[in-house]
Amino acid sequence: MTAEQTSVEQQKPDESPGPEPLERRRAWLHKLTPGKVVVAVVGLLVAAALGLLAALFVFSYRPDREVDAQAAGAAVSAASDGAIAILSYSPDTLDRDFSSARSHLTGEFLSYYDQFTQQIVAPAAKRKSVRTSAVVLRAAISELHPDSAVVLLFVNQTTQSADRPEPALTSSSVLVKLTKANGKWLISSFDPV
Repeated sequence: MTAEQTSVEQQKPDESPGPEPLERRRAWLHKLTPGKVVVAVVGLLVAAALGLLAALFVFSYRPDREVDAQAAGAAVSAASDGAIAILSYSPDTLDRDFSSARSHLTGEFLSYYDQFTQQIVAPAAKRKSVRTSAVVLRAAISELHPDSAVVLLFVNQTTQSADRPEPALTSSSVLVKLTKANGKWLISSFDPV
């Protein structure tokens, strides 16, 4: 062997084969302990639970927060004002009274109210001089959503007529369903309970 051969042999990189990919994987798997696997699985479960909670917040809880005390107050006020307008009228001002009531109504209930007042209430009110006046004693929100609400009203209504000039008091409770249209609460259903 010459000096050149010796230096060339010394300069050659070590050609011993390194661990093959399969052996590397096996070595990595041997480093995994049952404790590390448990920690990884628990971490994945916690991440999934947090994702589920975030989805519940966005789709269930958050829309309910869009209806606050101010929205509840506006719904109660709209239901009360509408009920008073529906239940109060005088033979001298029927057209104005019915028009005022219609401004609080929407949907099928508006159509029903128009038909009912024209065919039944107006003729009777004019013929018998029926005069009614309503007062809301108490009101409470039963349901409240961003675009709909249900309000329970306790109402006293006094009625007078030519036949019965002494006022007759009637107490009732009414379930009023409201729909929000163009930022305004309107009555879509008016059901005595």
